[in-house]
Amino acid sequence: MSEITLRQLEYFVAIADSGTLSGAATNCHVSQAAVSLALSDLERGLGVQLVIRRRAKGAAVTPAGRILAVRARRILSETLEFAAFGESLQGRLNGPMSVGCYSAYSSRVAPPLIQYFAEEHPAVSFDLVEGSSTDLQEALLSGRLDAVLILRGHVLPQVQFESVVEMRPGVLLPAGHRLAGQDAVSLADLQDESVILSAVRPADTFVLAMMQEVGVEPHVAWRSESTEAIRSMVGRGFGYAVLLSAWPGLVTQEGKALVFKPIAEDVPTNAFVLAYPRGTSLTEKHHILLDFCRSHFDPF
Repeated sequence: MSEITLRQLEYFVAIADSGTLSGAATNCHVSQAAVSLALSDLERGLGVQLVIRRRAKGAAVTPAGRILAVRARRILSETLEFAAFGESLQGRLNGPMSVGCYSAYSSRVAPPLIQYFAEEHPAVSFDLVEGSSTDLQEALLSGRLDAVLILRGHVLPQVQFESVVEMRPGVLLPAGHRLAGQDAVSLADLQDESVILSAVRPADTFVLAMMQEVGVEPHVAWRSESTEAIRSMVGRGFGYAVLLSAWPGLVTQEGKALVFKPIAEDVPTNAFVLAYPRGTSLTEKHHILLDFCRSHFDPF
């Protein structure tokens, strides 16, 4: 087997990401001929075809190529970590770090997190990506993200995690609701009322399963991917909502008052977690991120 270089892996990942050799060349600031030669050398060194070159339709990555792309991204990421190791020994973190955050919580997590890295670790090129838990974990496992902040109930089998903060689901009601004055609300007492659910999976299936577990068959009036839209609908009296955690402020954007009450039934708790690929170890950047999240995010 001939020598395989990091440059070959870099160009190959660029091809996989862009879908064309010309796009990879542009992204890597080299000629298309250089990308093509590196790909040929890599395929020859591995003894397997990684890309099907199609003049009119770009470059199609083969099944073997898709497997290699995942490994290559991790190798390149670890190489960047190693290159930054010298400065980290001097107490200065640097290099890129891309973190995914479950979109339902990004408005609470992103601002303090981005500000923290900008002020305390300015040499780190920190990027925060929003999305669904499933999409974020797929990006994590493909090597496009270094870690993701999601809910424990959403974690895939290929992923391991460290808990950031525990959370307990509750019921969101308009302030004038008949049960608003109770210390805790039974889901059974809401059986005949309409519920407004999150449309973001797997949050919706988690809530539905939880309600059915305590014997409640919900009447779903509406679904939304926006927590603020759900809060506004509850504030207008269109139904109640079951949220996986408390949400800051008990007034909607329209100025309507809300109450958030614990669920009287014994329901499973959840947690906000820092997730990373199973079988890998946390880097120093991960530990810095985890420590900040644990110290700054109160129970949701």
